[in-house]
Amino acid sequence: MSQEINPAFKGNGFIETDLLRARSYGPEIDFTASPLELARPSRPPDQSKLRILFVALVNNVGIERVIAEIADHGAVCALLSPPDYYCTQTTALAQHFSLPTLPSVWLHALLVRRRLESIARDWQPTLVVPLDDIAAWLLRSLATKSSVSQLLRDLLVNSFGSPSGYKAVVSRRELMDVASRLGVRKPYHLQADAVTDFPAVPENWDLPLFLKTEHSCGGDGVTMVPDTAELRKQLQAKLSVGLRRRFIGQVKRFLCAMAGFHLGSENSILIQSCARGIPAFRTVAAWNGQVIAGVSFAAECVHPEPTGASTVVRLVNNREMDEIAVVMTAALGCSGFVSYDFMIDEEEDRAALIEMNPRCVGSCHLGKLFGHDVCGALVAFLTGAAIPELPAPSGTKLVALFPKELERDPSSCYLHASEAIHDVPRGEPALIATYLRRLVELHPARANEIVKIVQGASENLSIVDVPASH
Repeated sequence: MSQEINPAFKGNGFIETDLLRARSYGPEIDFTASPLELARPSRPPDQSKLRILFVALVNNVGIERVIAEIADHGAVCALLSPPDYYCTQTTALAQHFSLPTLPSVWLHALLVRRRLESIARDWQPTLVVPLDDIAAWLLRSLATKSSVSQLLRDLLVNSFGSPSGYKAVVSRRELMDVASRLGVRKPYHLQADAVTDFPAVPENWDLPLFLKTEHSCGGDGVTMVPDTAELRKQLQAKLSVGLRRRFIGQVKRFLCAMAGFHLGSENSILIQSCARGIPAFRTVAAWNGQVIAGVSFAAECVHPEPTGASTVVRLVNNREMDEIAVVMTAALGCSGFVSYDFMIDEEEDRAALIEMNPRCVGSCHLGKLFGHDVCGALVAFLTGAAIPELPAPSGTKLVALFPKELERDPSSCYLHASEAIHDVPRGEPALIATYLRRLVELHPARANEIVKIVQGASENLSIVDVPASH
């Protein structure tokens, strides 16, 4: 049986007996108020033009859409990344600060601090937004290092909120510990650090179990195991350290230390019980621990099954997801974009928190389609403008994500269904062509079909923009 929420969990998501402990995890806020009654958080100093620096150390698919959405609201957007990343293809960028093409994310990370120092001094961004979990981890680490300039530390702390919450937002185990102390509904969890200290899994845990390594996302680093016998086998495989793995681990630790990462337990693995329901997430914009705007989606399809990233999403309205996001954001003192992953039981209208992404996600821009303009709300808040109020459309609530659903299945019914939106980025021919090359490589026998589907969804894409099929 999954862990139940404490019955004292109030409308704003807090347990009265945990108020003092909750305050120790974030800024001083009146936690007895409802989310709508919370005081408006203070803004950063006014600037003549909002300048947002995005940072990418992993070449994630689809994450560039948040850049375009922020730029559409009037912000000047720049990107720090290697030159061959998908996000470099968006027309929304005013400037690209390039990292050299290197074979490892950890080598890229070595160069970030020096580049950030010069960008902070010369380009003077208002806010820094990570586009992947490794960037989110590194940037928060740099924000607390005394060897980093005061200018850069101030920029990063302003971008991410209270440093007291950084450790929990980048660690799956620390996050679950905080959620437990706050009485949030969540699966049971244990930490495994060594084979010789094999954790005893209580009999009342729902199966299957999930093993999760730190600093992974989108289903990477997650292993589903059917029972405790398989759990022991998987842990032995993951935690056993041979000569080659030990050497690679030492090199990685050295590179991480040089780059400025705060190092956790190298072999730490989170064990979670099963939370019944369907996967869902809530992405929010926040400032100093207070949620400004948010939108929630359930995953209709994921790839790869069963723990991969969403490829088709459906708008959902779940009160408990909203409340948990408010509670966790306040306790962690977050600023900027963060996203919380849940398993939701729609029949019981319940939600269980399973993990967090300390950054924006690829669906962040979709809120505007459904009356929840998360990107617009953050820009409006930072510039002192009125937060946009959009009517909630009464039509479709389904979105097929581009290019993820085409990547999963070019024959997907969601790509043709009248009740689903195929979220092709119209007006971005270079970006579309780049993704088409990827899709044709993945599905060479379906090349013509893929091109026709994308051309049908993008009015501005001409035949010369797409790769030739073979």
